Amino acid sequence: MNRKKYNQLRVAITLFVAAMVIIAVIRNAYALAIAGMLTGMLFMAMVRSQAGIILDEREKIVCEKAAQMLYSIFTPTIGLGALVLLLLARNELYYLEFLGIVLAYLTLFLIVLYAISYYFFNRKYGAEDDEE
Repeated sequence: MNRKKYNQLRVAITLFVAAMVIIAVIRNAYALAIAGMLTGMLFMAMVRSQAGIILDEREKIVCEKAAQMLYSIFTPTIGLGALVLLLLARNELYYLEFLGIVLAYLTLFLIVLYAISYYFFNRKYGAEDDEE
């Protein structure tokens, strides 16, 4: 990743976090605003600590392991959350049903995105097609 792409990514994430905080304050969702501010501060601290963007092999492996761990924890968690919310939703608890549906769609989206990216990287980095 070159310096220009790194700076573009940093600006995009900063703008997203700022927009989420502004929307949360407008909607009086102060817990979301505080979580957004903490996330933004954590992100900025991490960006500042990485003055150079030179990635060695160890750093790449750490990033890969962190992404793999995130996927293996987050996807089942929101999937189970979706199931629980959909099972708990009764006729009078529409908000739980809607939240469960949103979490279910997010889970399916993550699974599809993972499958597509796995297929892409598997072909890009040397998966040989067995032609027999």
